[in-house]
Amino acid sequence: MNLNGIIPTFRVSDARAAERFYCEILGFRTSWEHDPGDGYPVFIEVARDSVAIHLSEHDGDGPEGVSIYVNVADARALHAEVTGKGAEASAPEAMPWGDVVFEVTDPDGNVMRFGSAG
Repeated sequence: MNLNGIIPTFRVSDARAAERFYCEILGFRTSWEHDPGDGYPVFIEVARDSVAIHLSEHDGDGPEGVSIYVNVADARALHAEVTGKGAEASAPEAMPWGDVVFEVTDPDGNVMRFGSAG
């Protein structure tokens, strides 16, 4: 049996605000959502290329402040793209193992580290 991928869930305080951040700043798009209304928690999937992330207001979906590492083709080019859209990101850094890495923290303290081969 093969494992085909992973979709992390980020716990967020406001799924709509998180959706705007991921779509407008990081270039994701909304794949689908579950919004039952009447003050119930909202759950949204955003995706870019082959990477999907679940954004959840549900208390049981984990703590805020999780971090993930995303392999990308060119970390420096992505850094230029997202900072050009207003992302506050660390500078791309050459790591001892050869990758170039930078990170972006969302409004809820969840961290995305983007890295590519140096």
